[in-house]
Formats: sequence, structure tokens, C-alpha cells
Amino acid sequence: MRMMYSRMRRLSVILLVLAGPISAAGHSTPLTMSQLKNTKTTGVAVAEVSDYVFGNYRGDFPSPPHADLNPRKALIIFWKDFNYRFVFSHEASYCPWFELPSGAALSYQFFEGNEGWAELFNDYGRKEQNSFVDVIESGPRRVWLRWTYFGVNMQSGRSAFRGVEDFWAFPNGLILRRQQYSTLMPGQNTGYAREPIELIGMSPVGKLWFDVLAQISTGESHAFIGLDAFSDARVDIFWKRQSKPRQPFAGTSRRTGSPWKQIDDARGFAGIIPFTDGSTFVVLGDNSGFAHETTRLKEHSDKTTGGWGWRSLTWDHWPIGWLNSQAHDVDDESYKKFPSHFAPFGLDLWSLPNEQTEGRAFYSLMGVGNTDVEAIRRLARKWLENGPERAIEPDQVAALPALRVKKH
Repeated sequence: MRMMYSRMRRLSVILLVLAGPISAAGHSTPLTMSQLKNTKTTGVAVAEVSDYVFGNYRGDFPSPPHADLNPRKALIIFWKDFNYRFVFSHEASYCPWFELPSGAALSYQFFEGNEGWAELFNDYGRKEQNSFVDVIESGPRRVWLRWTYFGVNMQSGRSAFRGVEDFWAFPNGLILRRQQYSTLMPGQNTGYAREPIELIGMSPVGKLWFDVLAQISTGESHAFIGLDAFSDARVDIFWKRQSKPRQPFAGTSRRTGSPWKQIDDARGFAGIIPFTDGSTFVVLGDNSGFAHETTRLKEHSDKTTGGWGWRSLTWDHWPIGWLNSQAHDVDDESYKKFPSHFAPFGLDLWSLPNEQTEGRAFYSLMGVGNTDVEAIRRLARKWLENGPERAIEPDQVAALPALRVKKH
């Protein structure tokens, strides 16, 4: 099975090379980050870089070797009219994120294996043979990347399933994402996956959630906003930092607005993480393949929503500095050396049988807005209201209005 996929991938790469260069601005070799700063596009473009590192991390990449000994390899989508970027970093097994000018970022995760048996964040998962990105279109009218990955077992390296995700990026700053997977272990629960999205906030070295999240007048950090695209229902989650000797970075959680069930049952949904310099978001709904009857939206501050009850728990960023698939809570020293991450929100498809998630396509819309969350709600409604055939068309997303984002 693996040999067959390898042959398919080689054929894919040959076709892409014939179609044109995969780096931006005519470069046939990877750029450096300093060269990327001076690379322009008339709309949207993608470049491969050789020296990307997230979050001002300056340390070594310890054994076991990260990312086939090339952890700084990345593909970066960038825009003419926006100064954020969308990053596929090999060090993070290509799991992509929006990176804002401040260095804060939002990752969107991927299909995680049932029972935690298989995923990407382990020694096998970060190898190129198990996670790779092909450039199908490089801009400037649109960028189309295809990310292929194998959910692999941490101990044995055995592949449980194969995920294929397509990302179409447009000059209006929006990205359409399509996720689907196929099992390599038919009939076994560990060969399937039903958790496709997690909104994971990422902080640079020396900063934590209360440094990168937007704050309100009470001094609380605005951790999450959830919107019903087709009504005025809204929930907000706020975290407040607490100074405790043993938990100096912990915080309390407070939720306001509509009952959570009203959001969970919405036919269209927008989830927003409000950072200081941009509101990163995801939109999904019935017409994008995420039927509200079988999609559970989870606030991770509250176990009653299906979340883990983490609240503002923060971990040193995977995988830089720590072995993949292992967690390490931030402490007084580690946050000064490593980036960190936190997770206010996630969703699952556990109401669907394994066989109904496999092979099905799930679409979501991603982007960055500003403090005008109603503009994001209007965008979500406009994308989802015209039926499933229109919502999943890249041209439909290309025609959506751009959201204004503050320049820095």
C-alpha cells in the first residue's frame, strides 16, 4: 500500500514540475526568510523557504532528529494586501497555521486517530514520507496546496489512515480547506479518525496567552468567540490570569452570551480567536459537510460541552524543544526558551460511525479579520447560504469580500 502511494506521489510531483515552478517569483530553489521579505506578488503566492523557525525559537533541534534533519523547511503562502501569512512547517509535520505580524499564530490541526493510536506529532509522523505538501497552483490568482499525511502509531510507525487536505488561497485573504481520509486498517477502530479540527493558539518565545490574546476593559483575555451564522446568537469566553505560586500562568474561565447548545446546534458557525493584531477564524456548517446534528462543538474550558476542561492550560509548543506526542506544561523557565500553545476550542464527529467519516469531504473557510466580528458573521452567512454545491466551490470563495485587517 505504501509503495503504491509513493508511486502516486512521484507522478504527482512530475506533473507539478511540468506545470511550472513551485517557488514564488520565478525562484527554482528555496528562498531564505530574508529573501521572502522582499518577494512580492500581485495577488497571492507561495514560496518554499529553507530556514523557517516559529516563534523566535533559537535553540537546537534535539535528538531524535526532527523532520528528516531539515526542520526549517516550510512552504509559506503570502498576500499582496495582507501582512499575515499561512505556514506549512516541516517541523510541525506541515500542520498549518496563520501567523500574524506579532508572531502569534493559530493552528487548525488535522484528522487525529481514534483512541490516540495514530497521529502526526511523533517521530514517524514528522518524516517526509508520512507528511508532505505538493504545490498544484502557485498564484497569483490563487494558490492550491495539497497536504498528504499518514496517521502513524507512535511506537511502531504503522499507518492507520491516509489524510488528504486541499487548501485554496485567494487574493481576498481567505482560504478554503477540504479534509478527507481513507483507512488503512479497515474494520478496526484505530484505523479511523473523527476529530478533524482544533483551534490551537500559538505564542512566541517569552510570551503566553495573556500576552497575545486581545484584552477587554476588565483586564481579562478574550480567548474565544462563537457565532451562529444565521442568527444573532453569540458566545464569548474570557480567561483571567491568576497569580498562584504553583501555577503562575493559570487562569480562570468565564463564558457569556447565548447558551452553548444554541451555538452547537447552529446550521452555520464561525469560531474566532481574537489576538491583539487580528481575529483568526474558521467557518463551517451544514452546507460545507459539517452537519450540525453530528458535529459537536467543544469549549475546552468546560467539560459539559464535551471539552477537556483545560481552561488556560499552556504547553511548550510542539514539537520544538520537546519530543512529539508528549506534553510538557509551561513553567517559569521553559516559556523563556520555547514557544507555547493553548487550545480554547475544538470539534468532533463522534456521532458519525467510522465508515461515514471515511472518504467524506469536509470543507471549512479560514481567514483573519479585525475587531468587527459581525463582518465575520456576515461573511460566514454569505458563504454558507447558497447551498452545498456553491459552498464547496473555490470560485465561490474567491468572490467573497475581503475583510479589513489593521496594518502593522
